[in-house]
Amino acid sequence: MRLIAAFAVSLFLAAFAAAQDPTVAAPESYKLQLENEWVKVLHVTYAPHAKVPLHDHSRFPAAYVYLSDSGPIRFVHANWDDPVLTRPATKAKSFRLSPTTTLGERHQVENNGDLASEFLRIELKKLKQGEDLPMRRVAPAEVPADKNLSRIEFENDHLRVTRLTAVKGKPLEIKADGSVPTLIVVLAAGKLRKKDDETLPIGTTIWLDAGRSRTFDHIGADPFEILRFDLVGKK
Repeated sequence: MRLIAAFAVSLFLAAFAAAQDPTVAAPESYKLQLENEWVKVLHVTYAPHAKVPLHDHSRFPAAYVYLSDSGPIRFVHANWDDPVLTRPATKAKSFRLSPTTTLGERHQVENNGDLASEFLRIELKKLKQGEDLPMRRVAPAEVPADKNLSRIEFENDHLRVTRLTAVKGKPLEIKADGSVPTLIVVLAAGKLRKKDDETLPIGTTIWLDAGRSRTFDHIGADPFEILRFDLVGKK
């Protein structure tokens, strides 16, 4: 009987833990877009007036890339002394960095506005305590319409984030460092010159293994804009 009871408890705890995964607890809001040993990318959508049920996130440092303009979002945490946190309004093409969370994140979410909030949550699984990120918000940038842009928007000993654009007729080549991979996030849709013209919509993620490269030959009227995430100092 004790074995049966213990087994039942273990099953209950396993089901409880699984139910707290955001893609299980709130599949309409959280979709797994990419995961490997380096990163976990969730595509997040909070619909207007959505109430997202209780769920957990990892303790890894994370980058948030905003794909739409949105109003404030309310987070109610189950394991914080001051449980309510309101995220300010966001602008499309901006991003935010967030450090390791000691307690992790277990919260409900409320979007009380009329605008949906759409963004990517990029968990950096190779970074641990002692290799952390600051709390940092980076606004969208003015990009030139007649030439390619490459500008580092954040850099420390562990992460570099670069904003790049490609204009029509000026191909953009991106090569991952020889020792670490690169994650590319599309901020403004690109129409690429290929055998069967390819369109990369906003929010697309592209993974380049160490030493690999990708050339973007953009033929659209407006600049093609991306963020490039490189883990640095990893050998």
